[in-house]
Amino acid sequence: MRVAGSWPGRIVVRQGWAKAEARPWNADIPDAHLRLIRGNSSFLAACADHLIGIGASGVASPPLPDSSAGLWLSAGYEPHLVLDLYSRELSGAQPDSSHEVIAGSGRQWAATEEIDQAAFPPIWRLDEAGLREAMKATPHASLLLTHQDDRTTGFAIVGVGSIAGYLQRVAVHPDHAHQGFGRSLVRAANQWARRRGARSMMLNTQPDNEAAARLYVSEGFERMLDRLTVYRRPAP
Repeated sequence: MRVAGSWPGRIVVRQGWAKAEARPWNADIPDAHLRLIRGNSSFLAACADHLIGIGASGVASPPLPDSSAGLWLSAGYEPHLVLDLYSRELSGAQPDSSHEVIAGSGRQWAATEEIDQAAFPPIWRLDEAGLREAMKATPHASLLLTHQDDRTTGFAIVGVGSIAGYLQRVAVHPDHAHQGFGRSLVRAANQWARRRGARSMMLNTQPDNEAAARLYVSEGFERMLDRLTVYRRPAP
């Protein structure tokens, strides 16, 4: 096994043709987040052994559809977290936002991370590395921001693949909740994706996030039958 990088920073693990990337889950949870680029179940098991050996309390997958579960289950990973999936069509004109939504840049990552830390419970938080990873998940992506009194109040990360849009992340600082910023971000994300050829928008959220679910349903999203699952292999 060959490892490039230094833990607890991002590392790349290779074994023959197999390759994976790992980073800390976040500052609150001492797990490793492992993204398989190519490889089999024995490679996933070897990655877990290595990461646990250098200090991770466990190794967790990205959220995966059921069709991708087999390799991870064969490597000794177990279902850990579940996310609900929502989707909606983007045909026709999309409603406008009630607040100004602007495109962000790299200078806003610190403010974005601060909002994410305040808006989500520890297990679901993303640090800057995780947020940047979400931006790279699709060929085209944008960071959208809302403001009030020169303070960033919320953000969305939206991307587009071939014909589908993906709302990767939406968060509003609790100090600015219930003012419509989340709705404005969702609408702006839909418009952004529609302008770039997306015919539908998909997103995921925690099953117990009832406020988010109500917002998405009120904006035309429907909960799908399929779910995403995070798989985890704990330290022995």
